[in-house]
Amino acid sequence: MSEIHSATGAHPEREPQGPPPPPPPGPIAQSVAIGFRTVYIAGLLLMILWLTSNVREIASDSQAIVLRFGRIVRTQEAGLLIAWPRPIEQVQMLPGPERQLTQEVAPLPAASEQSQGLIGPFGATQSIPQNASAYLTGDGNVVLLNATLFYRISDPVSYALSQSHVEAALNRLFRATTVRVTAARNLNDFLVVQTGTAAGGDQTVLALRGEVRSSLIQSMNARLHGLVDGGASLGVEIERIDMTAWLPPQAKSAFDAVLVATQAAERGVAVARTDAEHRRQEANRLHDQLLADAQATAQELVSGANVNTAGILALEHEETPETRSSLLLREYRVKVGDIMNHVGSATLVDSQGGTRVVLPGTPGK
Repeated sequence: MSEIHSATGAHPEREPQGPPPPPPPGPIAQSVAIGFRTVYIAGLLLMILWLTSNVREIASDSQAIVLRFGRIVRTQEAGLLIAWPRPIEQVQMLPGPERQLTQEVAPLPAASEQSQGLIGPFGATQSIPQNASAYLTGDGNVVLLNATLFYRISDPVSYALSQSHVEAALNRLFRATTVRVTAARNLNDFLVVQTGTAAGGDQTVLALRGEVRSSLIQSMNARLHGLVDGGASLGVEIERIDMTAWLPPQAKSAFDAVLVATQAAERGVAVARTDAEHRRQEANRLHDQLLADAQATAQELVSGANVNTAGILALEHEETPETRSSLLLREYRVKVGDIMNHVGSATLVDSQGGTRVVLPGTPGK
C-alpha cells in the first residue's frame, strides 16, 4: 500500500475537492434583485388592497346596493359588507330606511301674464318665497302654497334605478295631489280669512291644518303605491309635509279690508249686546222694584181695609134682629159726631120748609 501511495503521489489524509464556488454577484446584480423583490412585495400589497377595496362597514343610518357588472345583485343594511373589488362589483351607498330625506317642491313657471300678475313679483320686502305656487280652492279663491316633503327610502333597488327621476316625480305628484285636495276644500282650511271660522280657537285651526296635511300625505302615498303596482316604483314613501299658505298680493289687501270691517262689525255687535244686557238688567231691576212697591202698597191697603172693616166685622158678629136698629143708630151717632168735630159750622135746612139754599157747583156742570 505504501508503494501505491508513493506512486500516485497523493497524501493519504486529503480528500478530492470539487469545482470552485462561483464568485459573489456584483453591486448591479444585487440592486436588480432587491428591485424585483420590492416590486413583488408592492404588487402583493396592491393585490391585497384591491381584493379588500369593497370590504367596508355600513353605518347605522345607511344601506348599500351591490352591482355586479352593472346589474344589482343584492342589498345590505348596517353592518360589514364584503364584495368583489371593482370592476367586478360596485357598491352604491344610499340613506338608510329610517333616515328622512327632504325636498322643497319646485314651482311651475307662470303660464301667462295673468297668472304671473296674480302671484305678483317676489321682492325682498315680501314674505312669499320663490317656490310658492298658486292653487284654486273649492270656494273659488286662490291660495299660494310652499311645501317641503320629508320622505324615506322604502325600496332601495327601485330607488337606485330611478334616483335621477325621484325629485321631478315627487314634484309632479305633489302638484297633482294638491290640485285635488285644494279643489275639495275652502280657503279657510288653509288660511284664517274669516273671523267667524276661527271662533273655535287655535285648536280648531291646528286640527284643520293637520287634516289637510294628512290628506296630502295619504293621497301622495296612494299615488306612489299605484306606481309600484304599475311597475314604475320610485322606492320612496312620504313621511311628512311641511306646508305654508299665503294669499295672493292682490287679494290680500281686499281680505284685510274685509277682515277689518268684520272685526269692526263684531265689535259693534259686542257693544250692542253689552248695552242690551245692561238695559235688560236695568229693566229687571225696575220690574223687581215696581213689583215690590206694588206688593207693599197692596199690603198696606189690605191692612188699612182690615182696620177700616174691623168695626163693621165686630158689629156683624154682635148683630141680631133685636139689636140691629140700636147698633145702626149708635154707629150713626158716632160717625156723625166725628164728622161734626171736623166741621167748623153747619146750617140745617128743613126740607119741608120754604127756605132754599143755593150751593156753589163745579164750572161746566
